[in-house]
Parts: sequence; C-alpha cells; structure tokens
Amino acid sequence: MGAIPAAGTDTLSVTFTPTDTTDYMIAAKTVSLVVTQATPVITWATPTAISAGTALSAAQLNATASVPGTFAYTPALGSIPAAGTDTLSVTFTPTDTTDYTTAIKTVSLTVGQTTPVLTWLAPSAITYGTALSTTQLNATASVPGHIRLYPGGRHNSDGRD
Repeated sequence: MGAIPAAGTDTLSVTFTPTDTTDYMIAAKTVSLVVTQATPVITWATPTAISAGTALSAAQLNATASVPGTFAYTPALGSIPAAGTDTLSVTFTPTDTTDYTTAIKTVSLTVGQTTPVLTWLAPSAITYGTALSTTQLNATASVPGHIRLYPGGRHNSDGRD
C-alpha cells in the first residue's frame, strides 16, 4: 500500500493464505492496471497591462508548473505586442515525460496605446517676410507617421484642418 505506480500498464498481484490450510489452499491472482499520464498544473496569473512598444519580459512570461520542466512562450520573450488584447500562450514540457503529459495554458494581456513623443525645439527668430522653412518646421515624432504643422497655431481642437 502507498506505492505510486509509474504511468503505463502495471501488473498487480495478491497472495492469500487461509488460516485453515488443512481445508484451503493458498491462492494467488494477478491483474493489470493501466496508469495514465498526469497533466501538470500550470499556474499563470493574468499579467498587468502594458503600453504599446513594451517588449514582453519575465514580468508577463512567468508561468510556473507543479513539476520540473521547460516553458515555451508564444509570443516569445522580447516580442513587442500590438495595442489591444493579446493572447499569450505557454507550452510546458515536463522533464518526466513518462509520467506527465505536455500542458498548454493561455492568458490575455491588455496592451494600451501610448502617446508618441513629439520633439520640436523653439526656432530662432526670423524677420517678417521670411518664409517658413525646415529650419523652423522641423518637428519630429518618436514613431513613423505624418506630421502636419499649423503656422500661426491655427488648427481645430480635434486635430482636423
């Protein structure tokens, strides 16, 4: 009693010795027992939301399992997910592949939009009548896109012309 059989087919046997061996013989019997592989328990809490442009790190890819083994994440460490709700997945392969199966778990990650950084240094003064040029209109953004400049500060508050 108390033995833990390995996964696979095991043979169990029993021997019975009667108290009255004058009238009864010793009896023996064997049976086969199929032991299926156990599924490891993966624990992985829903990660805290991140901002767009943030690479996945151990803060998001931090699953644990009930037995030793290796984790393969999709998307991988260092990937940069797009804004929105992304599904992260992990495949866990146990070290003991005889007694344990491979297991998979997913979690959702919220990736929020970020505000691009606009860089625009105040230009030097110009004389009236001088046309604006790239010397004054040299704003840049931290991400690709279209910059629309409004001389004189004229633009709608909703960003439309």
